[in-house]
Amino acid sequence: MSTGLECQFIEVKHGQWYYVLEDGDAPKGAFDWREYATAYGPFTTHDAAADHLITTHANPGGYEICRYTDGFEPDTVLAALLADSRL
Repeated sequence: MSTGLECQFIEVKHGQWYYVLEDGDAPKGAFDWREYATAYGPFTTHDAAADHLITTHANPGGYEICRYTDGFEPDTVLAALLADSRL
């Protein structure tokens, strides 16, 4: 059974992966769910980030994967999450 929480794996630089997981007490239908989330990382691979998610948290049910593209810059919400990320 899944929690139904939002989850996103994101490569912010080559070989620098994070995942952002919606907090369990986040208000439903928030304009930007990431404002009620926690970032975990950095990890060297997507697989390492996924392994951490699996061993540390309940199954969110689904996720999005965003691979690095040249010129990527985090928006202000993501930048704040990354600055306060956990391992």
